[in-house]
Amino acid sequence: MPYSARFTIRHAVAITTPLVSALAACGGGTSDKAKAGADTVATGPICTSRDTTAVGVAVREFITYARPTPQRFLSAAGTDSALPDDGFKVLQDKGPTYFYTSDPKGQAQVREKLEYSGPYASMLVVYRGKTEADNGNTVTVTLGGHYVGGEHDGKVADNRTMVVRCDTTGWRLASPSAAPTAADSAAAGTPTGTVAPKP
Repeated sequence: MPYSARFTIRHAVAITTPLVSALAACGGGTSDKAKAGADTVATGPICTSRDTTAVGVAVREFITYARPTPQRFLSAAGTDSALPDDGFKVLQDKGPTYFYTSDPKGQAQVREKLEYSGPYASMLVVYRGKTEADNGNTVTVTLGGHYVGGEHDGKVADNRTMVVRCDTTGWRLASPSAAPTAADSAAAGTPTGTVAPKP
């Protein structure tokens, strides 16, 4: 074999070997990155694609076990205390729901509507905020409120903090409350009609 041919082959091998090694190393790095990405996804919240949300679960819990049992609901529209959309939807699903602004004239109009439609327990549900932990899989929600109109006007619904956790079945309360009695529900009455349109 001529010298020039031997020189070319030897140099081709010398150049190709490190190149193949580098490509193999790059391939391994991609696999490691993909694995790391999969681990990140696995540790993130697993309930984000579900219909029920942590705030929604907390709102349902709060209004279900409030005493007297509210039959109509108000949300502090346009304020920091307004429920997020997912919480507001729960109110609409449970009964007639009204926007209750900070404007005294608007409040008077809502009170007139409440009085006209009957003596049912009506609660303004106030959002106090939420905190997240465990990569978003544990959410602590605080709610409060008070009754508006009727015999319970001004009665305070104490602030309540609820821990909601995400598991394989969806969002669940860490410690559910006791079931309400039939007397509690009967005392609140059964309302008709709605004001706030569903989204």
